[in-house]
Amino acid sequence: MDDLEFRRRLFADPSDEQLIDEAEQDPAKKRLLDEAQDFDVLLSNALNVPVPDDLQAKLLKNIESESETQSSDNVVQLSWYKRFTVPIASAASVALAVMVYFSTVVPTPLYAGEHALEHVYYEESALKLSKEVTLQVVNEKLAMLGGKLESLPGKVTYATFCNFKGQRSLHLIFQSDHGPMTVFIVPSESNDYRQGDTQFNDDRYSGSINKGANADTILVAKLGAPVDKYQVEVNDSLRWL
Repeated sequence: MDDLEFRRRLFADPSDEQLIDEAEQDPAKKRLLDEAQDFDVLLSNALNVPVPDDLQAKLLKNIESESETQSSDNVVQLSWYKRFTVPIASAASVALAVMVYFSTVVPTPLYAGEHALEHVYYEESALKLSKEVTLQVVNEKLAMLGGKLESLPGKVTYATFCNFKGQRSLHLIFQSDHGPMTVFIVPSESNDYRQGDTQFNDDRYSGSINKGANADTILVAKLGAPVDKYQVEVNDSLRWL
């Protein structure tokens, strides 16, 4: 199985037994498999929204209360839905779970810059890493998004997939002359934030967004760092397969 077929099948189904066997024979493929499976678990956990244990009981109680008020001419009317209380309650439970899920994963619109800052703060401990990640490893991951980097303007110390506003993206950190710099490479095919500004900052970090045809590159560094300069270097090095 060649690398291209392996990556395509891995993206479609990280639990494919044939891919798992293939990865056991190749350390590079094993790293890709581990990353894809970790991302799959992340998505599964995000979709696993628990339903309150007492939801069905509350729904049944409401139905019973309504049925008691719907009688006339001293004749007890049996509502049609009372004969199907359990299926309806179960369906309502599922519907509520779906509503809860979408209310959490589709929040008030958040610009890319704000999201990037939140992401940096969430994984701020990664900025302290010092062990080098080779460019080959970076490109093995980036190839799954269809890209390749010729070089980076500093030693890479962090490289992993992340969920950037619902998009599977590559999260990198490299060490610059101005301290650690975070890079997000986000495929542009389904981005919903492109109306935001290309420059952003808070009281600790500043960032720059380059909106490309294939992907957006988002850089974040400490205030005062020349992010635009590094943005140019990263984008000049980025190639699409």
